[in-house]
Amino acid sequence: MEKKIFFEDARKNVLEMFSSEFPTLPIAHIDLFLGMFYHLANYEEEGQKIKPTLLITNNINNIVKNVPKAKKIIFYEDADTQNFRARIKALMCFCKRDWNIYINFGEGIIEYGIIKTLTSLKDKSLLQVLHDQSVMDNIAKKSSLVIINVFGGGVCRLIGARGNNCSVCFNLNSSYEYNWDNEIMEFVEACVSKIKTTKRKLQDIKNLLDNIFHSVLKGLHGTICMVVDKEFKDKAGVFQDGTWLKEPIEFIKLFMRSATFDENILRSYADVLKTMLDFDGITIIDNSGRIRAYNVFIESSPDASNNIVGGARRRAAYSILHNKNKKIIGVYFQSQDGDNFYKEKSDLRKKKKVKIVNGEAITEDDNMLPLEILAKLEAKKKEDEKQKLEEAKVATVEVKKLETKVDKIETKVDKTDARTDKHPKQDDQEPTEEPLTDEKQEQ
Repeated sequence: MEKKIFFEDARKNVLEMFSSEFPTLPIAHIDLFLGMFYHLANYEEEGQKIKPTLLITNNINNIVKNVPKAKKIIFYEDADTQNFRARIKALMCFCKRDWNIYINFGEGIIEYGIIKTLTSLKDKSLLQVLHDQSVMDNIAKKSSLVIINVFGGGVCRLIGARGNNCSVCFNLNSSYEYNWDNEIMEFVEACVSKIKTTKRKLQDIKNLLDNIFHSVLKGLHGTICMVVDKEFKDKAGVFQDGTWLKEPIEFIKLFMRSATFDENILRSYADVLKTMLDFDGITIIDNSGRIRAYNVFIESSPDASNNIVGGARRRAAYSILHNKNKKIIGVYFQSQDGDNFYKEKSDLRKKKKVKIVNGEAITEDDNMLPLEILAKLEAKKKEDEKQKLEEAKVATVEVKKLETKVDKIETKVDKTDARTDKHPKQDDQEPTEEPLTDEKQEQ
């Protein structure tokens, strides 16, 4: 008989989250979102994948009030959920322009629209602001909020204003944790590590790069970006197959001096970087925030390619990490299925991660094949059984030793008792009268 497998665990956890974050939302309305999860995670429009973000709330005005420069645009107001799917589908196209969809469940009215922060590219986006738990705490005082954030690879992350979160994954792989935000943050830190400016302006630069690469994460099918030291030189000619800029683009300088800052120019230069990242090959940025090259191709390193399972972009990323040039700092990688990472050359020397597979803890790297994992689990199982058998043998020997010792003690006690019966102590004998002799009789 065919075995049917359902995502009951995902449904259970999503329902538990809504019960904590949005307890007044009826189960029938939650089922509308549950029925759209797969569709949201794999949505395409005219051949282009769209990865939307949905805000589900009962007080959208409270969110607008708590997020600086947030702006909402109302599109539809319905008395019921009859057109629920059609409304969301109609708003999906705006997600390509960094807008977010919101669904506001009011009293007798369901409001559909889009929302974003109308700020400079160097300021935090709506989702970045909502990552701040203090902002979410203020929102939670007067409203319920659940954010559904769609990433590639069939993954939807749910974030609640009261601190609950979970991810729904449709790809059935063994990954147990997704760190898109942390990977981008570490990459951005590497790109600005040698920029000398005020703390406030440095934060503006970080926000700028963070916005660009979160947009890339949502909008591009994949990319690879290498971070190098500002003194980097390609003496060996490994990276010569590409376009090296005669003058590196220092777009960060466009707003480091407030007197010359121009938002339109800044956005135009940011679009240039996004276009470079959308090219095949590698984009190169140094740690003073300068764009040095793009559309760069390299040959895969034999040391790296022999052990890497994946496409050409992933093999190229690991080849960079194995390159001996000491001025290479790290690599940001993003695949079309939503996987992303930032690794530095020093990461290769770190200990391998321990993963939990089928309830067992094993040391595993990213390139292990399924049979290798199963073989490792089987070997560990046999080793555990062998250890248990040896422990049982030791325990049996100890028990026998103890039994022998007890037998000896009992034998010794029996012998002592026997001797006591044959030769009773003098004190224990009854006194007897001494017979009278003739001498004593005469007396």
